[in-house]
Amino acid sequence: MVADHLSLPAPDGSKCSSKLRRASSSSGITYRPLQVVADHLSLPAPDGTGLKKQKTSSMTNATAISTSKFGQDSPYQDIARLITLHGYPLSIVENEDMRRILKNISPMTNKVSLSDMEEHLLALFQKKKINVKDEIALTSQRISLSASIWTHDGPEPAVNYLCLTAHFITEDWKIHRLVIKFGMYWCSPTNLERIIHCKEACVPESESGSYNVIWDAIRDWNLDQKILSLTSVGEIKNDANTLKLKEMLIKKRCLPIRGKLYNIACVDDMLNSVVSDGRSYMLFLVGDIVKDFFGACASSSSMQQQLLEVISQMSLKCPQEDAKWWHKLYFRLEVVLQFNKLFPAAEVLSPEDMTATWSICKILRTFYRVIEVISSPSSPTANVYFSEVWKVRTVLQEEASNDHAEIANLVMEMQEAFDEYWQNSYVWLSIPVVFDPRFKMSFIKFRLQQAYSTDSLGYFSEIHDTVQELFDEYYNATDQLSGVRLLGSAALDADDDDDPLEDWDDHLNCRMSSELDDYLGEVLVPRKDDFDILKWWMEHTTKYPTLAAIARDVLAMPASAVQSEAAFSSSGPVIPKHQSTLSIETIEALVCSRDWMR
Repeated sequence: MVADHLSLPAPDGSKCSSKLRRASSSSGITYRPLQVVADHLSLPAPDGTGLKKQKTSSMTNATAISTSKFGQDSPYQDIARLITLHGYPLSIVENEDMRRILKNISPMTNKVSLSDMEEHLLALFQKKKINVKDEIALTSQRISLSASIWTHDGPEPAVNYLCLTAHFITEDWKIHRLVIKFGMYWCSPTNLERIIHCKEACVPESESGSYNVIWDAIRDWNLDQKILSLTSVGEIKNDANTLKLKEMLIKKRCLPIRGKLYNIACVDDMLNSVVSDGRSYMLFLVGDIVKDFFGACASSSSMQQQLLEVISQMSLKCPQEDAKWWHKLYFRLEVVLQFNKLFPAAEVLSPEDMTATWSICKILRTFYRVIEVISSPSSPTANVYFSEVWKVRTVLQEEASNDHAEIANLVMEMQEAFDEYWQNSYVWLSIPVVFDPRFKMSFIKFRLQQAYSTDSLGYFSEIHDTVQELFDEYYNATDQLSGVRLLGSAALDADDDDDPLEDWDDHLNCRMSSELDDYLGEVLVPRKDDFDILKWWMEHTTKYPTLAAIARDVLAMPASAVQSEAAFSSSGPVIPKHQSTLSIETIEALVCSRDWMR
């Protein structure tokens, strides 16, 4: 029955029914803030001791696999690519039909075991990892990271998986997102069976954490002097050791502007948290409305036909079975409203019920669409995030004055959670907008005055000062080497009253202010739907070399650590059940290689 599929979850969560360093480039000179840490120095662990590293013996062995057994032209390498791309279980190689096919293709082919197949997968992973490492190493710009938590498909997970993704813009101004690490960072010491399955020496929770996985990746990929930001869910963002990592990087002067752009809260995680704060209110307000509506549809064949007609005309996709409760609720509310619009004679809602349904649906619709945009697989540039988050602020502001007292109370609770996020995030959300030639500082000022009136000056000053500080740091890095030489020669004449290089300093200061001021002072680019911000900056790199370098970095910052499908799922990203008992090295090889091969 349609009503069964669209049944409302119970308030307790159960289901009601089953269903600047100089670098040459093709476009001229690009810049990255000067790295102060020497290349040969590595950062210490937060406690001053070496961190426990996950075993990599299988990965090491994979690099030494003989060419005759694991060569590129081996049919097993084709099977490895097939398993990686399509998520097939490794046991496919033990299937008799598959073995017969392989034998027919290559008579010299011998039977392959699961362990052999794992080695093929690891060999494929290591080969592709070299290419990805080269790509990241060659970029002269900074890289933003995003960290998400994965679980395995099954009972309560005894381990946590962390997926680390690198986001950056290449010299041809194309945005890239590449998974660079997939690690396991905690395992319950009481679950012996799980420990055996994971094939890992598990460490106590107190001695392990997401920090280990992130730090391993930073060292492995030589990113300590290239990081700009880390976007993560609250569990990672607020972890004590993760915060120590930020402190370490700041102390070693590895992060621009003292790490102001580093620790970014995942927007979809925040929105899910905000809407969860109002769960009981929402179900109280519209739970019975939805239940009664679909109950009426179930008892009337004519209404069932009308309901199917409504759903078939909706562009909104029906949520998956494991979708978050509010996503399911939002879909049902849209169905109710659309039904009432197409068949008003049915009078399925009273005026009061219509008010509550419309208001709750309006809020959830905004949340849904914002998450869709920021978690898009197409990797949007960071200049779009401010306006998307502003939509959430606007809808909450509008509904806070709702005449319906219960709705107003609900919204006030949600506003408190949102305002906490906004206070911690408005600076990083605003900076990419400044580098959008259609908006710049004037748009930020306009929005802040709308929201805070006379109190907006403090917010605007913080954003303006941060942009200036960012520009100064990037600009100074470009002339660091020549500046050192000139200052050295000036020191020889330190006893002279007149500074022979004073005019040079004045010239530099003039240039510094000129590029930023010229950009901000130019007429805004007209808004149009097909505007390509990356193309615009590529074409204006020569005119604004320092600003282009900053734009290349900040526009790649992600606002979400997962893609929309996982953002709407109640379980988040999931490891398939048939992969969850593999070694962590093999799981990492599958996850990373699949991402790189797409």
